[in-house]
Amino acid sequence: MNDDSIETKDRVAGLMVLLYGQYPARTCRLTTAHVIHDENGVALRLNKTPLRLPPPLDGLVLQLVDIANDHQHTVMSNDLNTPWLFPTQRPGKPLGSKQLSRRLRKIGLPTEAGRCAALLDLCTQMPPAVLQRLLGISPTAAERWAAGAVRTTYAAEVARRSDG
Repeated sequence: MNDDSIETKDRVAGLMVLLYGQYPARTCRLTTAHVIHDENGVALRLNKTPLRLPPPLDGLVLQLVDIANDHQHTVMSNDLNTPWLFPTQRPGKPLGSKQLSRRLRKIGLPTEAGRCAALLDLCTQMPPAVLQRLLGISPTAAERWAAGAVRTTYAAEVARRSDG
C-alpha cells in the first residue's frame, strides 16, 4: 500500500483485490467516471452504491484520475467516453485482465487467493445484500460468500476452543 517503488496502478489494482475482492477484469474496466470526488472524500462506483475509499487508497485513485485526465486523448474509447484508469499505450484500450494479473503476481499478490480472503472477510462485516450493492456481485454469489464466511468463522472458533 505504501511502497512507492510499486507503480500506482499496480498498488490500486492490488488493493481492489485485497480490500474489495474485485476481479482484475472488473478493475481494468474502471474509468474516471467511476470515481466520485466530493466534500465527503473519494468514492468508487463499482455498482449501485458508491464505495467510500479509505486513505491512502483514496489518494492513489485520485493520482490515477490525474494521470488519465492528462492523457485522455490516448485513453478514451468506451461506453462512458471517459479516460480509463488503467490505460495502455494502445489508444482506446485499457490494460487487459491477464496482463494485470501477471503484474500483480510479479509483485507477490496472488489474485484469486487475495480475492477470496477479502470476500470472506467482508461477509463477516456486512450483510450479503449490502455487499451486492457495493461490489456488484450477484445476490446468489453474495449469499454463498456469506455462508462460507459463517463456516470459516465457526471453524476458527472451534479451533480456539480446542486450544484452551
